[in-house]
Amino acid sequence: MIRLLAVLRGALILLTGFLALSAVPGGITLLAGVYTPPVQQLKGSVFSSFLVPGLALLVVVGGTALLALVLLLRRKPPGPVMAGLAGAFVMAFEFVEVLAIGSPSGPAFVMQVLDFGIGLGLVCLSLLLLLGGSDARAMPGR
Repeated sequence: MIRLLAVLRGALILLTGFLALSAVPGGITLLAGVYTPPVQQLKGSVFSSFLVPGLALLVVVGGTALLALVLLLRRKPPGPVMAGLAGAFVMAFEFVEVLAIGSPSGPAFVMQVLDFGIGLGLVCLSLLLLLGGSDARAMPGR
């Protein structure tokens, strides 16, 4: 059981790190207008620019994932909860994205599916760790 918890915790760290490393730069690029979809895609949605989605991706999704990663690496008890929260945030972000601009083909579609899957994985892994108990001996590096 301890080995399983260690594997789950390691997977949670990897997914959380990947989310943090993709959401923070993604939010920055949306805010900077470096690599953004055309603003016309927002027509008919509640957004007139990519400012709010960029802030949401950077601060809410990326910030939560980064905080969760730090907590997990420092072996702090709130780490799995924050990782699950980051997962729920990225799933909500992707859901709103699909409602606002749809699901374009190509790399954007792949990223939507991948990010939603990462979010689902984070929520599931967090729940498994929380239900299985986070025994200190199960933490990587111990």
